[in-house]
Amino acid sequence: MRYTPGTFSIAAHDPATDTFGAAVTTGTVAVGATCPYVSANAAALTQAFTKTEHGRDAVDRVDSGDRIDEAFEALLAADEHASYRQVHGVDSETEFAFTGEECSDWAGHRAGDHYTVAGNLLAGPGVVDAAAAAYEETDGDMADRLVSALEAGERAGGDDRGELSAAVLVHAPEPEFYHNLRIDLSETPVSDLRELLEEAREAKARVRAETDEVFDDYPEELLDFGVKY
Repeated sequence: MRYTPGTFSIAAHDPATDTFGAAVTTGTVAVGATCPYVSANAAALTQAFTKTEHGRDAVDRVDSGDRIDEAFEALLAADEHASYRQVHGVDSETEFAFTGEECSDWAGHRAGDHYTVAGNLLAGPGVVDAAAAAYEETDGDMADRLVSALEAGERAGGDDRGELSAAVLVHAPEPEFYHNLRIDLSETPVSDLRELLEEAREAKARVRAETDEVFDDYPEELLDFGVKY
């Protein structure tokens, strides 16, 4: 089994709901641990030869007042290995994507209205094109649109080695169980992510029903779990 860095991913912002999201799949394990980052003001991904600080610091800089392009450009300028990096993301008004010249072929990116898609070590440019088209054309909330983008990219060829892990991360005004999901090791991580998303959508209702069975009366705030970022 090969473990050469490579991935394809999407970052997006929904202005109507002020929701940010990122989704990613790759041919290595545990991609959700290193690549996607979101906040109330941005979504960002760092991949290829991943530098986790680039994702975390990019959203932190946007939270402090920078645009996403300013944030990433400053981080890349200070990185002596920038040519091996691929980063991209969005804030509420700006999109940014960068593919270093040393990223493994096929590598490239696309930017649309309020979203960016990028990948490296892919079957070809059709992967990012398909992911972008699916995001634009899919109805539903942010999580569903992001997973649909991964599904479309996979159908178009995906990671040239096949995928082993996948993740979706969403920051919304009202957090849900399904806003932070990971498949860390699977031969079918994208389809597993879809199944997990559907299961997680039902979790809140089940927790409420089970709590109602235990307590006659309880503070509503007990069920406001929030989401870990």
